[in-house]
Amino acid sequence: MKKYLLWFFSFPLLGLILSCVPPDPAMVYGWNTNTPAGITGPRILHKIDSANVTRKEYVSSPSGVLETVKYYDTDDVIKLFYNSNNKVSKMTLTDPDMSMDLNFSYNSANKITNAVMTTKMNNSNQTVMEETHYWLVYNNVGQLIKADRKSKLFPSITGPFTHYGVINLTWAGDNIVKVMQNNSGIIHPDGSMEPLDPMAAMVYKFEDYDNKINPYTTFPAEFNIGMGILAPLTFFQCSYNNHQKLQMEFLNMPVTTYGNYIYDTQNYPVSDVSGITKYIYKPVQ
Repeated sequence: MKKYLLWFFSFPLLGLILSCVPPDPAMVYGWNTNTPAGITGPRILHKIDSANVTRKEYVSSPSGVLETVKYYDTDDVIKLFYNSNNKVSKMTLTDPDMSMDLNFSYNSANKITNAVMTTKMNNSNQTVMEETHYWLVYNNVGQLIKADRKSKLFPSITGPFTHYGVINLTWAGDNIVKVMQNNSGIIHPDGSMEPLDPMAAMVYKFEDYDNKINPYTTFPAEFNIGMGILAPLTFFQCSYNNHQKLQMEFLNMPVTTYGNYIYDTQNYPVSDVSGITKYIYKPVQ
């Protein structure tokens, strides 16, 4: 798990500042051989390129159903599965060393209430390394505000939980402004629980939001929640707008990053201000 958390922490989309420099039309629309010019209708994020090399690809159907995510720098792949209500029922992440299965349960309002993540080694026995259960809590407008977790390390089917933790989310309007993760809790064999260690908390603060459209809003909301469960930094995908500043705090050592975007005429980011990182969309039929 630590391997994946460090990997997700390196995601390049960290913060956004509205550019005042008028870009050329090709940059505004992200034109290349794979992107139709001037998408004005529904769209879905298709690729993220850096220096003209594809780093992430989001494979979707012509009707805009997200199916697979490919990370070319790490050879990791995420596959999505859907239930009869066209909601994401399962996400699987695989790489040469291990795999993760994340399964969702829904209530009658089509909100995720529970999730179970199983981490396995990619050996001949598919050894289960960890099984983690999540219980999700929403506010009165349907925004996720908390995910309680309990886990078993190298679990048996009937084995007790050995660890616990929590993820707390703070919203301002339609945007997440703070995520706090603490997985330090220990559960003893008699069921008693040691308090969470405050020094083990990881805090992400998303600030200075623009008024443009987050490219990840083109994906299913439950996929964005699943990404946040896999790595809480990526809960920013649930926001409607784009943050311009990210502050990460661990062991009282804050790290702050900034960034900015160039937008198209439909208010979607298409590149960073340098034009090196590009966000390429495709139209939904």
